[in-house]
Amino acid sequence: MIAAGGNVINDYFDTRIDRINKPDQVIVGRSVKRRVAMTAHMVLSGLGLVIGVFVAWNCDLLQWAWIPAFSIGALWVYSTNLKRSLVIGNGLVATLTALVPLTVGVYEIPMLARYFVEPKVIEVQSAQYIMEPGFIRELWYWVLAYAAFAFMSTLVRELQKDMADVPGDKAVGCNTVPIAWGMRWAKGSALFHTAVMAGLLIVRSMYLHDRMSYWYIGIGISAPLLLSAGFTYNAIARKEHLRAGMLMKIAMILAVGYAFLIRFLP
Repeated sequence: MIAAGGNVINDYFDTRIDRINKPDQVIVGRSVKRRVAMTAHMVLSGLGLVIGVFVAWNCDLLQWAWIPAFSIGALWVYSTNLKRSLVIGNGLVATLTALVPLTVGVYEIPMLARYFVEPKVIEVQSAQYIMEPGFIRELWYWVLAYAAFAFMSTLVRELQKDMADVPGDKAVGCNTVPIAWGMRWAKGSALFHTAVMAGLLIVRSMYLHDRMSYWYIGIGISAPLLLSAGFTYNAIARKEHLRAGMLMKIAMILAVGYAFLIRFLP
């Protein structure tokens, strides 16, 4: 709900830019009145905040109630100001995306740690496993890996979007990376972060001892990442930058999909 509210408020303040970059896709001010969009943002964000605070309170982890509140405020500031600034806006969106897996970690892992104070036998898929307290460290590795991938992939996606939106951004005075430093720097940064992600994924797949993980991570996720890098390198027109961004989205979806396969690993 908070992400949906953020998208609404972003469209609300991006009307001028969108009329230049994608005139056929402008919603706010045409099919949806501006006051309706603002109301939708407030309702969605408000409900997200209430649910977030309730979960924090119900889990006896009220200290994490700042996460939904921070996210709502950050999305508002991004849409009104930071979107037009150099690097900071991109970094903020990437940080908010990384907060999603981190939030799972900061809620779930402390509660699991209370339960696994000493070794316990659990049953998964009709097989028994001895879970020792040390496995909590392993969970953090997975959570932090997902957070790092979420951060870098979102950062690359933001750069790809900025490269596609140069005409509209320039018209309203935005100071994005391709405008301030040039398209070469923007492409170089996107390619660098994509190469780091692909390299880490390939190395990680070599340390997993099942073939499914090896092929899924080493090929399934890395392939769209590398294709996205290739399209980014060759992109000139807006639609080519958008195609590179779509491939990055596919890589992100496949990375999330791997989480559903972990339970089936030998």
